[in-house]
Amino acid sequence: MRPKTIAMAGAVALAVILLPRGASGQWNDGRFASGPEPLRGEVHFHAGLAVPVGEFGDHVNLGGGGAIGGLLFLDERGYAAIRADGSFVVYGHESYRTSLSPTVPFVDVDVATTNSILALGVGPQVYLGSGPLRPYFFGTAGFSYFVTETSVSGTEYDEPFASTTNFDDFNLALAAGGGLAVSLREGENPVSLDLAAHYQHNGLTEYLTDGAQNLRALPRGGWRANPVVSDANLVTYRVGVSIGIR
Repeated sequence: MRPKTIAMAGAVALAVILLPRGASGQWNDGRFASGPEPLRGEVHFHAGLAVPVGEFGDHVNLGGGGAIGGLLFLDERGYAAIRADGSFVVYGHESYRTSLSPTVPFVDVDVATTNSILALGVGPQVYLGSGPLRPYFFGTAGFSYFVTETSVSGTEYDEPFASTTNFDDFNLALAAGGGLAVSLREGENPVSLDLAAHYQHNGLTEYLTDGAQNLRALPRGGWRANPVVSDANLVTYRVGVSIGIR
């Protein structure tokens, strides 16, 4: 909260004595004497390139996805925070066109199978400095959800009209990483370019990959899933923006 009248004057005088002022007129804790309130938190949005590591890399190729999350600062200087991070990665996708059914052979549909990972984690984040370049590191604990889904859509419309979850697995997920926030704009809601590397440990997981050997149709109808069982850890390289909230 902003101090009033005499209390505010006393706080400003104390700041003049204790905190050296830079050439730009900004205090070391990131506030102006008559400027905006300290940041309460940040929201961030990322696009990411997922690189499987270890055994996971023997079965799948590169993936892509995105993330959204936020920070709640624990101190006025914005060094320590609680981080919440939600992400998705698509690590496999196959599609083909076929007739709707043997009894309706003149209507084509698109059949698409997608392998995805959804994850959510919460944990601490610490900035190592302030100013236009702010390196940071973080760690989170949460869960990961591996899911393979097949959907059917018309050839003229992208929205599916039917879908089935072919296989899924739910795991504890531990993540750690670091990054660099590069200031793009100051003001009431400062904006930074955010570059990060994010390691996600999913441990032993059952999951499907691309290819008929993992999900195949049976001669008499129906289908069978043959999941791979291995460690399924990955590193995601992210680029995005973070927006400060007061």
